[in-house]
Amino acid sequence: MKRILLICCLLISYLSCTDEYTNPIPSFPVYLYLDLTFEDKELKAIGSYKEYTDKNINYELGKRGGFGGVLVVHTMLDEFKAFDRACPFEAQPNIIVEVDKEVLYAICPKCGSKYDIGFGTGGLNKGVSRHGLRPYNTTLSGNKLIVRN
Repeated sequence: MKRILLICCLLISYLSCTDEYTNPIPSFPVYLYLDLTFEDKELKAIGSYKEYTDKNINYELGKRGGFGGVLVVHTMLDEFKAFDRACPFEAQPNIIVEVDKEVLYAICPKCGSKYDIGFGTGGLNKGVSRHGLRPYNTTLSGNKLIVRN
């Protein structure tokens, strides 16, 4: 009886330490310094968003754009949130979520997973993915927004 109890405890311990909840999107450098007065002024409106990719990030100024790019959202709760644009189910830098502008969801064009960005959670709303979008830290200072990991 003691052996069975010991085996059960070991099995439970092993299963609770699995990597099931770790986001499959690798941690890539992210550093964006956004100017909400000029260059990124469209983000000032609640419910707005802007996508940053290799094409529109100036790496000479020390900006870094994550694994699949960065999605910055001014949420319905008047907060700034940022997420990696790569779908966590597909986990490839070229399969990136697309924003449904009407309801502020990010949707993967390949697997169809739908993520909440309107309220800033980045969590899965519907679909096959088991993970939400990889979040990044945001800091607002006046009209400057810094996104980093």
